[in-house]
Amino acid sequence: MTSTTEKFCIEVNFLTGRYVATYHNDRRRSEWPPHPARLFSALVATWIDADKPDEAERKVLEWLETQGPPAIAASDAVARRVVAHFVPVNDASIVSRNWQARKASAVSELATELHRELAYLNGGVTKEVTRTQQKLARERDVSRQVRHVGNTNPSSAIQILPDHRVKQERFFPSVTPDHPRVSYLWDTRPPGALNDVIDGLLCRVTRLGHPSSLVSCRVAPNPPAASHVPDKAGDSLRGVMRGQLAELERRYARHQGIKPRSLPYTDIRYRQVTEISPEEQPHEPDTTGDWIVFEFAHDSRALPAMRTVELATAMRAAVLDCAEGPVRGELGGYGPDGRQTAAPHVAFLPLPYVGFRHADGRLLGIAVSVPKALDDASRRALFRAIGTWERAASSGWVGWVELNLGNRDVIRLSRLRGPATLVSLRSRVWRRPSRRWVSALPVALPRHPGRLGRGTQAARTRAWAQADAALRMACAHVGLPEPSGTEVGFSPFVAGARMTTSFPPFSRNGKTTRRQLVHASVTFDYPVAGPLVLGAGRFVGLGLMRPVADTENTNSRGVDASD
Repeated sequence: MTSTTEKFCIEVNFLTGRYVATYHNDRRRSEWPPHPARLFSALVATWIDADKPDEAERKVLEWLETQGPPAIAASDAVARRVVAHFVPVNDASIVSRNWQARKASAVSELATELHRELAYLNGGVTKEVTRTQQKLARERDVSRQVRHVGNTNPSSAIQILPDHRVKQERFFPSVTPDHPRVSYLWDTRPPGALNDVIDGLLCRVTRLGHPSSLVSCRVAPNPPAASHVPDKAGDSLRGVMRGQLAELERRYARHQGIKPRSLPYTDIRYRQVTEISPEEQPHEPDTTGDWIVFEFAHDSRALPAMRTVELATAMRAAVLDCAEGPVRGELGGYGPDGRQTAAPHVAFLPLPYVGFRHADGRLLGIAVSVPKALDDASRRALFRAIGTWERAASSGWVGWVELNLGNRDVIRLSRLRGPATLVSLRSRVWRRPSRRWVSALPVALPRHPGRLGRGTQAARTRAWAQADAALRMACAHVGLPEPSGTEVGFSPFVAGARMTTSFPPFSRNGKTTRRQLVHASVTFDYPVAGPLVLGAGRFVGLGLMRPVADTENTNSRGVDASD
């Protein structure tokens, strides 16, 4: 097997966080991951668009098309809901369509003839070439047609007015990847100095797919692990065939970047790498299960993270009050005798805007977390209760419900029935397996550690040690073994999260005993699947943890500065 150091990797970074491209046989379907043939076509287009195409870059492209299908490293992606857009025709003309068709045909034929003559003469110029260039210039000159009123067709001219522009239906499907990066990996490297040549070509590539899909490309020094590999039993992707460059040149000579065109390709099947060794199998805590997410309306997204418990408690009361019979207590974590049980039960988790460079910690939605351990009868009762509450709390807006927080504060929210537009509401952001987790909302320690900020140095050291032990106890409470590393503090470990000192005191079940709030970072020797919620306040949102990938750019305290 070829070692990692011998691999050649092209890395594509999506600058807007989105990839906009239609699937080759379905205009309403988005393409992910980007097909290798699309990357090659972007490289060829960049090379052709140069003032003087570099012969060394041509050799790189000819080398690349012979290297076979690459492996692909790409994260999961969420497809955006596709809607129809009616776009004005770009070439709305004040001339007749027949005249325009004749002119386009003449220009195309002359351009093909000129390209053929130049290719035959290897760049030389003769009288025949000069005459062809002059004919082409005359055919492209339409000034006489549009300057003289007598040549203007009134019925065509009116089409340039806004109310009369011809519009055609268009679709712009796009995906938002979890990590806005995709890499293509080959088991060999370019010979000699070609590696630097292709890096120079890559740095000039500005888009992949639709013009709005802006990218930056480079040769990556440290190739990641592949997520998609060629396999005859997989799904079809458009790959690069031998002679691809020559075929693209032939087609460009015909369409000149103006006429409709199709991308040449060979069909390559890929399968997604899903095999996980027993050591890599994610461990699932007791909090793992299904999510029902409610998104806040725009005018309700000013709620700060400090009101997490207040919001979760109000939502919990509103939903459970609609539950029927004794199952209401089971959903809330109480047994038939009215005492609290240790069995996993439904949690209400406000979702803050954290983990991004400009995050501010505002609450953007709330998730009803249904653990896997909940029996079918309780699960059905919960769903009926949610439906009953939605009907009873419906607002004047179709599909929206209102949640009263008291003090005249009303939150308008709607249950998500498709892909989330806001990244913070996507379940994978909170549920993807990871070895390291950091708190998005403070953890309420299950045992009081003592005074963390007062007393002598020795007393504070003992208190922080007790806080660390209480955090490990919180991991055990949700069914996780001992973590390999922990860190606690008052300051957050992720961008956008708020200091623990800004949160109101938390008392469990209305008792006077206050729980110490800390921010936490927990590391395990194995992947842990989410959602992960730790501490005494985990059923009302406190202790919500966010996974941190090993590749994320973090500062000394782990604050994510890259998303």
